[in-house]
Amino acid sequence: MKTLKTLFSITAALSLGAAAQADLLYTFDADAAPINGAGFNGGTFAWNSTYQAVQYTGTAGGWTMGGAGPKFEFGWPEQVTMQGLANGGLGRISFDLIVSATQTFNVGGWEDWNWYQLHFAGNSDGTQGWTQDPPSGANPVNTNYHPTDPDLTWHFDFSFAEMGWQPGDTWFQVFFGANSDSAKPVQFLIDNIRIYEVPEPGTFALAGLGAAVLLILRRRR
Repeated sequence: MKTLKTLFSITAALSLGAAAQADLLYTFDADAAPINGAGFNGGTFAWNSTYQAVQYTGTAGGWTMGGAGPKFEFGWPEQVTMQGLANGGLGRISFDLIVSATQTFNVGGWEDWNWYQLHFAGNSDGTQGWTQDPPSGANPVNTNYHPTDPDLTWHFDFSFAEMGWQPGDTWFQVFFGANSDSAKPVQFLIDNIRIYEVPEPGTFALAGLGAAVLLILRRRR
């Protein structure tokens, strides 16, 4: 009976370990390029020490995607991890976009009727390439400025497929940008970029089976 208990314990541990085999987290606690050269390397940006996040710092409004907007480039060996997740078909990315009355709208003479949008896009060397505002292509954030609002945070979570990252792709980027009145730049913030893998349903089932057997064995003792 002890051997059977040990077997199921090992099986459950291995299945849960396989489910969490890849997880990249960029919290930007100290700078805009947190590990191994991975980080922001294009567009107009700076590290914001108040929020411990990356901030778009452009001084002109209008459309900033793909140009002035910040570009996140995965480094090495992170690109290899991304390749594995893309090939496995279970990879996901999540991140936060933040606006603040004191940090975001501190230039341009904002008033409470002014509008702004936030945008992002996945990019790769595969056939799909540039994929903007997944999964539907609609504006992910489209709102008006209210000077009395507290900081606002939007959390996004997408599959690799929704970002346009497909099996066989070998190089991955994320672009961030905004749109607004031309004289009113949106200096939004970016934080907590996480790359992770969703376990297959069978993994949870195997772990649950092991836990159930352990419970039965414990009750019989």
